[in-house]
Amino acid sequence: MFGLWLVSINIGPAGTLWSTNSARLGWSELLQLRGWRGALALIEGAGLATTGLVMQTLFRNPLVDAGLLGVSQASALGVLCMIALGASAGLQQLGAVMLAILVLSFLLFIWQRRSLSMEQVLLVGLAVNALLGALMQLGLAWMPRPALLGAWTFLQGTLADADGPGVLRAFMALLLVVWALRRYGRDLDWLLLGDDAAASAGVPVLRLQKLMLVICAVAVAEFVAQAGVMGFVGMLAPATVRWCMTGGHRLWWPWVLGFGALLVLAADILARILVAPAELPVGVVTSLMGAPAFALILGRGLWRR
Repeated sequence: MFGLWLVSINIGPAGTLWSTNSARLGWSELLQLRGWRGALALIEGAGLATTGLVMQTLFRNPLVDAGLLGVSQASALGVLCMIALGASAGLQQLGAVMLAILVLSFLLFIWQRRSLSMEQVLLVGLAVNALLGALMQLGLAWMPRPALLGAWTFLQGTLADADGPGVLRAFMALLLVVWALRRYGRDLDWLLLGDDAAASAGVPVLRLQKLMLVICAVAVAEFVAQAGVMGFVGMLAPATVRWCMTGGHRLWWPWVLGFGALLVLAADILARILVAPAELPVGVVTSLMGAPAFALILGRGLWRR
């Protein structure tokens, strides 16, 4: 990861650390120009991948991620509302987190009042996801033209606005997910065998499911607020690791974290060089990389292994 990060900060039209001409840049310039961006790419990939691992365990389905509950869409809609109002970057992130928490609170309320199963919660999340997607399209149609380009870029996923405070906040969200995986890894292993088996082993199933959903929702909201929506990362990384190796969550999570981090950082590098000097949204590149892999996993039934 560190080696690829060094490659990342030396790719771009503004010059490199080792240039011998007038385009030579120092460490401070490179860190400000591309260093934070590379660090955010690593954290975003690691965070989305680890939250995807938790969600796949909760629903016992290797083809889901946190975005299916509407959390990612809610966060993106919160940022869009703040962009339309001309709010600052800090308020945009606050709007993302607040709307994500609101959607999650609704899901938890429905879950508790109706005594729904995890499969039913997933179906409700899919409906909320579709509704929020429609609201985002309406918001884009009504948004003032000067703000439209920035909103569209954000929805496709971008790391161009990375800075130190944003990287720190995303890193704290990642630490929260990693703590949950380390603390409750054995309980999550039992959940893979079913709710009844986990309960017979003394696992507080309902409380654990709600706690993991809240942690994933808060973390994903922060990741989306920092870099927009990046598809397939939360599905592809954990599904690939779980297919390649046996074990449990305490063994899986470091590999999932590393694979997700490298995936997004590689996508960011490709986004800068494929159509240079222009730049592709990182979310578009992750979708181009993830969609064929998703089709392969689904078509060959590898996720059942």
